[in-house]
Amino acid sequence: MTKTEFQNLVIPSRDKLYRVALSLLRDRQDAEDALQEVYLKLWRMRRKLAAYNSVEALAVTMIKNLCLDQLRSYRNRKQDGRELETMSLSSATRSPERSVEISESLETIHRLVGELPDRQRMILHLRDIEHYEYEEIADMTGLTVNNIRVTLSRARKSVREAWQNHQNYEHRTN
Repeated sequence: MTKTEFQNLVIPSRDKLYRVALSLLRDRQDAEDALQEVYLKLWRMRRKLAAYNSVEALAVTMIKNLCLDQLRSYRNRKQDGRELETMSLSSATRSPERSVEISESLETIHRLVGELPDRQRMILHLRDIEHYEYEEIADMTGLTVNNIRVTLSRARKSVREAWQNHQNYEHRTN
């Protein structure tokens, strides 16, 4: 496989791979490093890529596994309290109070999703953020479609219940 063929086959999935890594690692630099490592692994196995039905699914599986391995190794170290990335909000259409409220809600949702077990967080991201079909997620993760549906349902339920508990706590303290 030539460099051009590799670029045409692998590089178009860059954004998806980066978003998967970022959703799992929650750090831009770590996500970029993971992406580069996966590209390097794919380049080394470029002669074997034709044997795969979907190189994108292979790449997503590789980056997911790499990120999960990194997360497992991070568990033994203290978290450094990195700031969550927040979306920019338009102040022209919202009051400052509403903008702060929305920003805080987004941070809370990001935190709640980040507290999910790795598998639930990954499946929630692939389905609800990346909009992959269940079958595509099954190809990437090696899980059955039914297992993915159950895991996704549990993840959504956990986030919903944690959000409701957070809201109830805020209303009691105000």
